[in-house]
This record gives sequence, C-alpha cells and structure tokens, in this order.
Amino acid sequence: MRITTETLPQRQVALTIEVDPERVEKAMRQVARRFAERYDIPGFRRGKAPYEIVVRTFGREVIFEEAVEVLSQEVYREALDQLGLDPYGPGQLERVEPEPLTFRVIVPLKPEIRLGDYRSIRLPYEPPEPTEEEVMEVLERLREDNAIIEPLSEGVAEPGMMVTVTLQAKDAEGKIVLEDEVSFVLGQEEPPLPGLGERIAGMALNETRTFELPWPGDESRVLQVEATLTGVSRYLLPELDDALAQTIGEFETLEELKAKIRQDLAAHKRRQYDAEYAERALEALVDQAEVEFPPQMLEEEINDLVEDLERSLRRQGKDLESYLKERNQTLEALREELRPQAERRIRRGLVLYQLAREEGLSVPDEVVEKEAQALRQRAYVSEEAWKHLGPEVSATIRSRLLARRALERLVEIARGDLAVAAEAGPAGEAEAPVVEGTSTPGTAE
Repeated sequence: MRITTETLPQRQVALTIEVDPERVEKAMRQVARRFAERYDIPGFRRGKAPYEIVVRTFGREVIFEEAVEVLSQEVYREALDQLGLDPYGPGQLERVEPEPLTFRVIVPLKPEIRLGDYRSIRLPYEPPEPTEEEVMEVLERLREDNAIIEPLSEGVAEPGMMVTVTLQAKDAEGKIVLEDEVSFVLGQEEPPLPGLGERIAGMALNETRTFELPWPGDESRVLQVEATLTGVSRYLLPELDDALAQTIGEFETLEELKAKIRQDLAAHKRRQYDAEYAERALEALVDQAEVEFPPQMLEEEINDLVEDLERSLRRQGKDLESYLKERNQTLEALREELRPQAERRIRRGLVLYQLAREEGLSVPDEVVEKEAQALRQRAYVSEEAWKHLGPEVSATIRSRLLARRALERLVEIARGDLAVAAEAGPAGEAEAPVVEGTSTPGTAE
C-alpha cells in the first residue's frame, strides 16, 4: 500500500492510497468465497464452487465492486494509523481508480487554534455609576406608585387628574371596532386612542361628546368616537420627604431611600456592564486568534441552527416548510443565511475551549453531576431514559460550564487582575487544575 498526502485549506488533507494488486486479488477471492457460501451455484454444493466459476457466474465487476467496498474501509483505517492522523470526523471518498486500485479520500482534521499572546489583552474596566437624574426617575416612579387617588362627585377633566372614560368607536361603515372603559392620568399618560386626551379635556363628569379621531397607525382612516366621562379623581403625588421613604420600606429618611436606590442602580449597571465587558473581551480574543476548522464542522453547526429554528417554530405551532414558504426561501438559501452566524459561534466556542486548555481550567465532576441531576428533575426524566441521555447531557453541561469559566478567566486577564495577583507573590497564586474529560464547545454565545 502506497500513500501520498496533500495538505488542503480549512484543516483538510487529501490521501491518495494505492492498493497492491496482490491484496486486491486476495480481497476478491474472499468475496467470491462468501458468494459461494451464500448462494446456490449449479453443479456445486454451497461453499464448494471454485473461484473462476463464482467470477463467471456473478461477473468480475460485481466481485471487484464488493472487494473495493471492503478494502476502502480497511486501507483508510490503516492509512490513518500509519500517518498518525486523528480526524475530526469521517473521511469523504472523493475518487476511486480501478487500475491500479487507488482511493482518494478527503480527511477533515481537528480544529487548530492559536490564541497568540492572549495574556497581553487589556481593556479599560470602568463601570458607570448612576446619575442623580436616574435616582430621581426612580423616586418619581415610587411617588406615582404611592399616589393618592381621590374620586370627585363633580368637576371637569383637567390635566393631572385621573379620568375614567367609556368609549365606543366605529369605523366608516358604522361597525363598532372599540368598546371599552379606560382610565388614565390626563396629560401624563397615553390614552388608547391618539388625541383622545385633548378631546375630553374640560368635559364635565357624566358629559358625553362625539368626535372624530384618526385610526391608530393610519391617519388616512377616521373613527367616529362617542366618549362619556364617567369618573374624575384627584391624582395626588406624595411629597419627596421622609414620610414617603417610611411608606415604601424600612427607611427612616429620604436620604436612606435614595442611598438604597443608588446602590440598586449601581448593581444593575454593573451587571449590564460586566456582560458587555465580557463580550468585548471575547471579541478581542477572537479577533487576534487564528482559528482553522474543517468545512464539515461548519455544516454541522448550521444543522444545529436549523434544528434550533425548527424547535422554536414548533413552540409557535408552525413548521419549517411553512416558514420557508412565507419567506419565499429555499432550505439551501436559509443555510447560507445562517452560515456567518454558525461560523461566529464556532470561532467563539473554539477560542474559549483553547483558552481553558492553556489556562488549565476544569469543571469538577460533582459540579457537573449536581447540575445534570437538577436538569433531570426539572424535565421529569425517568431513571431508564437517563441511562441513555445522562452521559450526553453531562458532556454538554461540562462544555458549557467550562466555557463560562474560560470567559471569567478572560475577563480577569483583560482587567489585569491576574497581573496584580502575580505581583502579590506565591500567596496570591493557585495551582491550575488539569482539563479532564472536556469536549470542544461548539457554541458559545
């Protein structure tokens, strides 16, 4: 057996494997023997027909094709072993030449990720603090939530009042399209029909008016509206003082309430900023990394995205075929549309996986098991079903948790926290655990 290799782009290698004629002849004789044992050949008991008779009975081409099928698997495995190749997935038989028997196989190799000097990544970390205006906005909402509504037995609709209006709206053909009773603060809240507030301003309690309003979202159409003011209330906002703070919670003073609001706003802003910061750090790592992966990996990721879409559509009571028909799109066009997203997911997942390897990160088995069991209980999976699903679910959980740990480490690097820890000396260092039993995370959002 003679093997020549050709390195192809996108982590692929082409193997040209030429099989010795003697081995081809031996394989054909083995196939002929199986045929003789399996089928009746006139004049011979099963398994006793000579090779030449079997070939003459079934045809050399049939025997040869069966031998090629067997040899293609054998020589491919032997070639991988001989070259020390550990492919990403199954090889693709591109061509077979009969004389001499030669196979050309495209082998997808595992991804190659070079992160570069990722430890030098630095991004300014400057989480924003809440402004006084934002604190006051929260206070105003609290005032509105604690407003006193005092119904009046008489009066007119004035700005700042809570009004209740019975509405009946008809289209140009006289069909009723809206019949409801609504309440809103006049001049401060949006009524259900644009312009309604201006038309009822000044109406007396129990007064009825008829007027035209534009159709919501389509000013070319007109609604005939009959409105009756059935309720008028004073809408009294409490003062911004210590009494308001004591009403809202366990606060003695308004300043204590404002301090708590400022603290909660700061925590909310920090969470948002941290998520955005981690995203920027990951983009910086992906931008500087060199990532190569075989086309087969990309196609599998696109398959996953299509399956995700199908599951989402089923939850909405739809199917993929109807979805494509609505968009006037073919499945092939959809796959092309998803290709950039799939490539982005692969790159992000691979760089996080590589970072975890280079940083020596791992996820303890007990953490994976705890989360897997919690998921099993939420999904009400039986013990029998879990025997089949459990290992795959655990592998997925481990990959996800490992990606999360890698992202946390990347944030530490970008903020410069690791550099500070290193300067602190041995007391500030910890031995990095070894990555065990991890699989490449195909997706990381």
